[in-house]
Parts: sequence; structure tokens; C-alpha cells
Amino acid sequence: MHSLARHLLPVAMLGVLFLPSAAVAQSDNTDSLWQTRCAGPSRSADALICETSQSLRVKESGQLLFKVDVIAPANNGTPVLQLQAPLGFYLPGKIRLAVDGAALTELEVGTCDQRGCFLSAEATDQMIDSMKAGNKLQIDFAPAAGRRQAVEVPLTGFTRAMDAIR
Repeated sequence: MHSLARHLLPVAMLGVLFLPSAAVAQSDNTDSLWQTRCAGPSRSADALICETSQSLRVKESGQLLFKVDVIAPANNGTPVLQLQAPLGFYLPGKIRLAVDGAALTELEVGTCDQRGCFLSAEATDQMIDSMKAGNKLQIDFAPAAGRRQAVEVPLTGFTRAMDAIR
């Protein structure tokens, strides 16, 4: 990669992070905001790994901003909340999640690759119940040291999606 391109890519990604919330694109059909899917080595319900997810994209470019997944492992294992975030945010700032303003959890970056950074935590019953009862999941992150920004993920349809995968 050329030296100039290596320096411009993080700057371009940071520009995405400073977009106003109106620049985040979502489906017009609120019933389909939370998508579900299941897969496994067989059709046995006990062997299926199911998930519900919602992606926030930059309206103008379609670029992924955040993706939120709740994964229900096979054999009724403990669900996991997974977040995919873009490259270019301030990693020591961690990502904080809240539902309708009530703190939910704080996530640390697990790994990053060319697709972005990945964070995960156990999706406790309390967390899932809060998301089912809430209207918006707030993702609060630091685009730079000393600065915080939040985006909102509608929870419309989350209860239906969770009921479908559990």
C-alpha cells in the first residue's frame, strides 16, 4: 500500500464516524430491522446456531458503520452480544451500550481486521430483557481521545427476532 493511501484510509474512516445521526441509513420497514438466521451441521433444533442482527450503514455510501448481533449458540448455550465497529475509532475509549439512556454494558475490542473491529460480551437475560423492553440501543464510542459520540439502533422488532431464534 502506498504511503499516502495508508495515511488517508484512517482519516477517511474517521470522517465516517463524525457523521450526524441523520446520515445513518436503515430500512424503511421497521418490522425487518432485526434479521434472523440459523445454521448448523444438521436440521436438528439443538444443533442450530441462530442469530439476530441489525446493521447501521452510512446513507450516502452504504458503508457499514456498526453491526449488532445477538447469537444464540446450539444446545441452548449462553447467548453472546457481538458488535462489529469500523476501523479508526479511539480504542482505549471502549464502546458503551445503553438502552433508552440506561447503561447496559461496556465493551473492549477483541480483534480488528480489514473488515473492522469486533467486540463481544455475554448477552445476559437482563441485557436481552432491557433490549426487548426498550426503544433504542445507544452505541457510545470515542472517535478520538477526549471526544465521545453516540449512534442509535432502533429496537423495533427485536422481541420478535429474539423469540424466533430461541
